[in-house]
Amino acid sequence: MKKKILLFEPSIVLGKTLINQISAKSDFKVMVANSLTDFKVNITNLTFDLIIIDMDQNGYDFKLLSDFINENMFGANILYLINENTYQSTIFEQTIGKSAFLIKPFRVSYLDKKVLETLAKISNANEVFHKIGPFVFFPNRRIMALDGNMDIELTEKETNILKCLINSGNEPIEKEELLKQVWNYNSDVTTNTLETHIYRLRQKLEINSTIPRLIISKSGGFKLSSH
Repeated sequence: MKKKILLFEPSIVLGKTLINQISAKSDFKVMVANSLTDFKVNITNLTFDLIIIDMDQNGYDFKLLSDFINENMFGANILYLINENTYQSTIFEQTIGKSAFLIKPFRVSYLDKKVLETLAKISNANEVFHKIGPFVFFPNRRIMALDGNMDIELTEKETNILKCLINSGNEPIEKEELLKQVWNYNSDVTTNTLETHIYRLRQKLEINSTIPRLIISKSGGFKLSSH
């Protein structure tokens, strides 16, 4: 899926140059707003992975822009284009300092690199993860990480089983309920299928799969160890 980017650039000429450069990447879909009004309309009605704002304040009131950003709490998804004077001002310290920024003038080609870098940071910051024993579980990537240098790949069903067990907290979840949630009420799937997936999960995660310490059988169902 293409990443959606909103470029707020008061200069129509510069806006066209920048949008052509960014749009050259096939995995980006870029929209441009040349006024604060257009910017607010786009932000209110659409969702963007990244917002690029040119801090050249000709043509708009920065305080109104700053207030709008704070009210809508999307500051972490912004890449600011600033000049040297802004970099040395109180505006930078109060508003931009913790966000991604690029000092003008810059080579247009360097913008690609900064956009990719900022999107990667946003993606990592928003990534969901859970601690399970010695592992860190990343459901979106379907992996279990161990010690930061070993990734164990999971199937879609294994991932969904773990998500169900996490959602049940310290309470065991019955086999029938797991079947309903993971296999979407498919009457053709039996508890034997579930137990086969649990067995394979234990082989991947347990030191000794015959003595499970992470995925525990309890009360006719399964739960994750709280230790």
